[in-house]
Amino acid sequence: MVSMATLIPLAFLLPVLCPAQEVVLSYRLKEEQSANTFVGNVARDSYLYGNVTESVFQRLKFSFFSQGNPSSRLFEIDEKSSTIRTAQVIDREAPDVCEGKAECILNLDIGVYIKDVSKDRYDLFKLMQAKVDLVDINDNKPEFPQGSVSLSLPESVPVNHMLLASGAIDKDTGANNSIKSYEIIPVNGMFDLKVQHNFGTSDLGIVVKHSLDRETKDFFQVTIVAKDGGYPQRTGSVLINITVTDVNDNSPAFIESTYNVTVIENGTVNATILQLSAVDQDKGANGEISYHLSSRASDKVRKALAIDPASGKVYTIGDIDYEENKQFQFMVEARDKGSPSRSSLVPVVINVIDKNDNKPEININLSPEGSDISEGAETGRFIAHVSVTDRDDGKNGDFMCDMNDAHFSLDKFNANVNNVYKISLKEKLDHESSPTHNVTITCKDKGDNPQTNSTSFLVRVLDENDNAPMFNNVPIIGQIVENNKLGMEILQITAKDWDSKENGRVTYSLDSDAGSMFTINPGTGSLLATAPYDRETVSKYEFGVIATDHGSPPKSSTAKVLIRILDQNDKPPRFTVPVFRGYILENQPIRTPVLNLTATDEDEKPNMKFAFAPNSDVNKWFAIDENSGRITSKRSFDRETQKKYNFTVIVQDPMITSFHDTAHVTIHVRDDNDNIPIITYPTKSNKTVRIPYGTKVGTIVTKVTAKDTDDIDIQFIRLTFSIISGNKGSLFNINQMNGELAVSRVMKLSDLGFHGLKVAVHDRGTNSKSATATLDIFVVDVNGTARNVGHSEVLEKNMMIVIILIAVTVILAIAIFATICMIRRIDRERQQRRSAMIKTDEDKTLTAISNRDSFLVIAKDSNENDDAKLKRNKKEVSFTFEDDRDIHNMSNSSGHASMSTFGVPAPTENSQSNSQEVNLMMTPIPSLVEKQNNMNSPGAHEPSNIPVQNNIPVTPHPTDKTWIQNMNETEARHLMEILKKPDDIMSETSGETGTSDSGRGGSDEDINSNRSATHDIVPDYL
Repeated sequence: MVSMATLIPLAFLLPVLCPAQEVVLSYRLKEEQSANTFVGNVARDSYLYGNVTESVFQRLKFSFFSQGNPSSRLFEIDEKSSTIRTAQVIDREAPDVCEGKAECILNLDIGVYIKDVSKDRYDLFKLMQAKVDLVDINDNKPEFPQGSVSLSLPESVPVNHMLLASGAIDKDTGANNSIKSYEIIPVNGMFDLKVQHNFGTSDLGIVVKHSLDRETKDFFQVTIVAKDGGYPQRTGSVLINITVTDVNDNSPAFIESTYNVTVIENGTVNATILQLSAVDQDKGANGEISYHLSSRASDKVRKALAIDPASGKVYTIGDIDYEENKQFQFMVEARDKGSPSRSSLVPVVINVIDKNDNKPEININLSPEGSDISEGAETGRFIAHVSVTDRDDGKNGDFMCDMNDAHFSLDKFNANVNNVYKISLKEKLDHESSPTHNVTITCKDKGDNPQTNSTSFLVRVLDENDNAPMFNNVPIIGQIVENNKLGMEILQITAKDWDSKENGRVTYSLDSDAGSMFTINPGTGSLLATAPYDRETVSKYEFGVIATDHGSPPKSSTAKVLIRILDQNDKPPRFTVPVFRGYILENQPIRTPVLNLTATDEDEKPNMKFAFAPNSDVNKWFAIDENSGRITSKRSFDRETQKKYNFTVIVQDPMITSFHDTAHVTIHVRDDNDNIPIITYPTKSNKTVRIPYGTKVGTIVTKVTAKDTDDIDIQFIRLTFSIISGNKGSLFNINQMNGELAVSRVMKLSDLGFHGLKVAVHDRGTNSKSATATLDIFVVDVNGTARNVGHSEVLEKNMMIVIILIAVTVILAIAIFATICMIRRIDRERQQRRSAMIKTDEDKTLTAISNRDSFLVIAKDSNENDDAKLKRNKKEVSFTFEDDRDIHNMSNSSGHASMSTFGVPAPTENSQSNSQEVNLMMTPIPSLVEKQNNMNSPGAHEPSNIPVQNNIPVTPHPTDKTWIQNMNETEARHLMEILKKPDDIMSETSGETGTSDSGRGGSDEDINSNRSATHDIVPDYL
């Protein structure tokens, strides 16, 4: 409402102002009032209403100017009453009102128009301006730019360090409605709050109250609350996230104080042998650790080992050879990525274990006279000095050596030194028989996997004392890069001649195999190129170099020279064919393989990349692998849309782009296999075939035919034929390619009759389809062929059986006949040997009886008259050979005499009086007794199994010799008759008493009881 103090002077001036003079009115209005809120009445407040008549006022019209009057949209004016009201709720803090202004005055330009009744139009009567002071109310809370703020500070900042953050903003103005104070929560935490005012705004200083340690706590949260002074009081807050950043105040620390590992030599390259690990308490880059070999690590360590900076793995990059380095000692440094960086060192010891990987090394040093030895050289002459070394340790380094030529000896030079030998001449040399000796020394170590090495040297047995030039290294190997310049030196060839002066001066030359491609300097042995070489044409040259001395006559030697031509990238890649054809089945998924392009590069290491020709749209259909040349599909194809694709491909050397080649490619889209084969024969109405019995093997019986409605151009290579079932005994087979059915074997009677075959036809599509049909085949007998064939078969079988039986019978008869002949021959030979022995024994016995004092006592029981008893006891005879000097010791004479009884049990007391006994006592004959023992005993000195008759008093008194000499000669002849019966004595049954006087035969019991006795029977007279 305009104050009266203001309006009165304005109203007082109005009468004196000209009609067009502007009148200024002032009003106050609180923001956020509802629409249609009364502001003021222009006519009344400007005293216009009281200074004009009623009729004039009725003709007045009040209106806001629309142009240059932006605040007029916020208000409305009644054109008749001139009352101003709000058109909407007015927000003082709105951007298009008074945002951020301490004072808000809204200017409203008002035009007062008067109507000319006569002309019916309005004319400007007066200008007025209303200034509305929009008064702020506390309708906004303090607001921070963001709901949360993230700040960071290093852990090393000092106490009272201050972090700055933006203060809050309160859209309200005035002393009370704006921000009055700030508060930090928590109050007693790590941080404090300090507010800095800067030209109407404020910055918040977050002050560090205590020392920070990121390793203890690295994150804090505080809340800052802003409060205004209005009523009701409004507040706003912001969450401050404070991250304590790391300061590189910790050095990396290794897990172990020392790393000590053991590895076996000759391991694979890039093999991890040790994992180092260190930790750093810092964070971020300050805690990121990288591992490095110390700058003090030796070259041998750097050549053999490396370390992964990120993981700390120590791995091999070169050979680890125990013989070169038994141990590696070095330092590894762990560095963080802080600024400045911190580091720490750890010692690493890698012990290398020996492996039996070295062969004994044999070094032969010939005598000053060389290996050419005169055939007149004396034995013991020194030939060569041999030293053997094995770089391995322990038993892997122990060895044994020997030599292959008996003309030389390999001896230790010193008994206390195991690796030095000398070779001496052991046997005289002969130039005519062997002009040269290839002496080979072989040494073998004692390791678990023994290593063997051999070295040879040639000894020439000379008639003259001279030497030929010798090359140092044979074969001689060199190399040169192709496309070389003429005259370029390839290598230096050297030969040594042990002779002196002109005999030792060597001239070099090449043999005819060198051709015009090489030349050699005769005096220096420098091998030169005389033409440019092309490795793709010839990759190596082999020829001989000749070293000739200037002796008389001259001597020379030849060495093989191998020159390798090294490759240059001088050949372009070429496709193997100018046109490639590929096939792909329609409806296949993407990335289906279609074709593999092939190209060649004559260079040793092919350099080529495959690609489609530039400016080609084939990329939307196919993809090509630039390395392998493999072409795959990028989409599914429809053969009905397009049957083939033609395009060009290139192969190019990526190093030399001008080396390239092109080829044409045609990709055919094949029809998909979506139709089943149709069998045109046999069919349901036509499926029967009759064939005669005895049809020959291989005869075509019929032919199965079929068709496939799939793509005609591949139909004939797709169909295959087979028999599924019904082919009893595999009588038929079918050609799987053309369907011809043929007889596969000779027919049998069982094959007569019906054969129901089930045949199948398969196509060769990716998803193979098939059809089946039945074929009825009748094997029929034509004119009795089957019966004749059957009879013939039976006859052949019977004939075979008869032949087999006859053969077996003949073989058995021959075997039995041969056995009988062999047995009879053996029996005759045995009979002859025994007869000869008995004849010899008779002669000796007669001589003994006539020359020695013997006696015969024949006792006979007079009470025994029964013939049956006489027959039973006729052969119960015992013989005793006794020496008149030592009769009682006869049984212990080491087998030289024995007492024998055949078929008679040992005598007893009861039987002595009733038995008939014949005792023969004789002087023992050693030769006869020994032979008898050999015939009857397993051993020569075993006692006989014949019991001795000890119950007969046979020892005569020395005075009874007269009685002994009066022996009846008739009884002696009777004894000789007994001895003259060898057939009876030597037969298997002669050892038993028979039923007749002849001594042959006997009862069955007696005969059978002696079948088990030995065939070598002792004669009765012994």
